[in-house]
Amino acid sequence: MARIAFPDPAAMDDDLRESLRKLGSLNVTRMMAHQPRLMHAYARMGVEILRHGTIDPVLRELIILRVGQLCKSDYEHHQHVSVARMVGMSEAMLAASEANDRSTFSDRECAALAITDEIYRDNCASAETIKVAQALFSPAELVEICIVTGFYIMTAGYLRSLDIEVEDAPPLGDRMIQGERSAISN
Repeated sequence: MARIAFPDPAAMDDDLRESLRKLGSLNVTRMMAHQPRLMHAYARMGVEILRHGTIDPVLRELIILRVGQLCKSDYEHHQHVSVARMVGMSEAMLAASEANDRSTFSDRECAALAITDEIYRDNCASAETIKVAQALFSPAELVEICIVTGFYIMTAGYLRSLDIEVEDAPPLGDRMIQGERSAISN
C-alpha cells in the first residue's frame, strides 16, 4: 500500500481527471496528481522517451529493465517487460537481461548497459566508457541513453519512496497492444 493516499478523483477538477484518463490512470501518474504541473511535465518527458526517441526501442527497454533491476523497482519491471515484448524484445534477450548475462548482447547493447550501470553506481558514466560508446553511437543517441537512464532512476526512486504498487490492470505494453495508445500519448 502506498505510503501516502492517492488523490481523490472526486476532489479533482475535470481537466485533471481527464488528463489522468488520457495517461491511462497508471499509479505512477495517479500519485503525481498531487502535483499536476509536475505530472504533466513528467508525462511529456515519458512520451518523448517512449514514442520519439532515436535509439532502437529494444535497446531503450533493455536500459529501462536494467534500471528497474538495479533500483529494485518491481513497478518498472512489471510495466516494461510488457513494453519490451511489444517492441520486439525476444524471450531469450529478456531472460538474459533478467540474469544480467551479456554474453549474447551486441557491442552496442553492452556499451549502453555499461553507461547505465555506471550512472546508477557513480552518478555518471566514466570518460573511458563514453569513449568506447562514441564509436558505436551518435551524439544524440549517447545523450538519449544517459537521459533514459536518469529518468528511470528518478522514477524508481519516486515509486519506491512512496511504495507505489502495481495496478490491478494490464501493464503498459499490453495496453499499447490493445490500442490504448493514450497510455503514452499527449
